[in-house]
Amino acid sequence: MDARLLLHGLIALTIVGVLLAWGVLLSPPMKWLREYMGFGELEGARFNQEVGAAEIIAPGEGGEEFLGRIAHYYHALFMVLLYGTLVVLIDAYRVPNGGAILLLMLLGSLMSVIGGIVYAYIDHSFQWHGLFIGGLAVCFSAGLLALASYRPRDLLGLAAWLTGSLLIVGGFIGGYIGSSFMVPDYRDELVTTIIETRFDPSLGDKSEIWRAWTGHQHAMIALSLTLAFLAGVRYLDLKESLLAKLSKIGIVVGAPVMALASFSVWFIGKSAHLVITPAAVILITGTLLLSFSTKTRGLSGRGKALAWALRIGNLGIWAFVAVPGAIMAMSLKEPSPFFETPVRSPELDWVELSFNIGHWHLLLLAWGVLLGLVALHATWEGRLSAILSWLFLLGFMGAGIGTTLYIFTAEPAPYSPNPYDNTWLRVLIEPSLALVAIAVLGTYFALTRRLARAGLGY
Repeated sequence: MDARLLLHGLIALTIVGVLLAWGVLLSPPMKWLREYMGFGELEGARFNQEVGAAEIIAPGEGGEEFLGRIAHYYHALFMVLLYGTLVVLIDAYRVPNGGAILLLMLLGSLMSVIGGIVYAYIDHSFQWHGLFIGGLAVCFSAGLLALASYRPRDLLGLAAWLTGSLLIVGGFIGGYIGSSFMVPDYRDELVTTIIETRFDPSLGDKSEIWRAWTGHQHAMIALSLTLAFLAGVRYLDLKESLLAKLSKIGIVVGAPVMALASFSVWFIGKSAHLVITPAAVILITGTLLLSFSTKTRGLSGRGKALAWALRIGNLGIWAFVAVPGAIMAMSLKEPSPFFETPVRSPELDWVELSFNIGHWHLLLLAWGVLLGLVALHATWEGRLSAILSWLFLLGFMGAGIGTTLYIFTAEPAPYSPNPYDNTWLRVLIEPSLALVAIAVLGTYFALTRRLARAGLGY
């Protein structure tokens, strides 16, 4: 990885760190610190003083404010993770015009982060929202330039190009959803439906804007993870076998079908899930088999840490996301094959809630961990790099195991605000995230060290 790409990788990692620190600052347990720093109570805040925890949604008025903050924060984080993904994709696939693409992506990411965070949390003025929207548009332009610059030369390259193209389609749909907020009726409909579907999922199918939002959300995270995986596997030597070829074909077919089926929820509703589920299974089966199609053997030497992380991480996605997701989906109806009562009954509502929160954050964690693993492999081969890679993997697996146990082991009980003293949270999830944080600091050191040796190169 040359000095310019190293610099962009370091910038992306820095912005992600700042965003995550901001998210921790604004989490319910840090209320004392916010008060010390002079922050007032956020409108629509979910913190319940009586129990010291957060509600599902802000009681009474304020739901729109809360959901708006969530949308701005995660879109900003999403753009920066895409920026980091473009860095490793440009290096792995030798994409032309990499400098221009990344400068555009850097500009767009900064605009999105600054505009989105200031608008959502500090100054609710139109100019900050305009800066946020402009940033998304600049990032969109960077993606278009990357697609126009790259010409696939093999199945793996074709899979990456198709996945990137579908992200652009998802961006168009996201623009439609965002612009719908200019129409008060659409805005009120979406906010109300998001809240009410927590308790009655059948209501979502009646809202056209909610269907578009759901399809957009599911497709974008799956496509982004696929792109990051395709960047990682490109650094490794693949076997010239029938299994490897079938795996690549599975990704080439599975990604478009899954994404298009997700987008089609907008038009035809929940029946599209009949296509989404098998296509998603084909996609993640393809990535799993491809991760086992590398020539890497043993546990030491160049590429071993990345290769084994891809294999074990893919198994983790099955164990902590795919299988629990199937269990939860089947348990929403009565009779449930896994729970005595449907998950959305008052006794088990917390199960589905904790799954939704854990599911989303595990996917984001997998994306960030994967980018960290690739960054270590591309910039620094050695014993310490391998140790940091294993810390990344252990952190992800520990968080996944803890989240799964959190969901499926608690006794049925009426809903109460989310507890922060859960056993699995203390014993597994928080220590595992601490391991990831250590690995991130080590990766930051690795990038800085390599950049200092290489020089800026501009």
